[in-house]
Amino acid sequence: VIESRPENLQPLRDKIRNFLEGTKLADKDRQEMLVAVGEGCTNAIRHAYDGEAGHPIRVTVQDQRGKVVVRIRDYGRKIDLGSVKLPELPPRRPGGLGIYFMTTMMDQLEYNTRWAKGNELILVKCKGPAPKGGPHEVRREEK
Repeated sequence: VIESRPENLQPLRDKIRNFLEGTKLADKDRQEMLVAVGEGCTNAIRHAYDGEAGHPIRVTVQDQRGKVVVRIRDYGRKIDLGSVKLPELPPRRPGGLGIYFMTTMMDQLEYNTRWAKGNELILVKCKGPAPKGGPHEVRREEK
């Protein structure tokens, strides 16, 4: 668990980098996963917590058979998945590319919004070829 402060992201990435070195992910895949984790946590800080420090972000990493799964859980404002649009490329202003980057780098990206409060972003990187159904699949879970 980290506190919702941008300066906590580098130490988090360092810990995850060390963990990922023990997996069978290729170096490029490990680097992409680190970028996606940084983007996901940044989105939690900016959007779920409106940039306010002092809130928890729970990050878990699991080395599962055939894949590595990262879960980023915040307890702030829920994401409105309907308002997430494809970015304009090239961008006319800074920002707005985080979900696009995560989607293009991960084999699977899912927003679990079943919680009464907050969000859970699930990032999956396969250790081999991406599963059928395609890479860059975005799934939404709402219960």
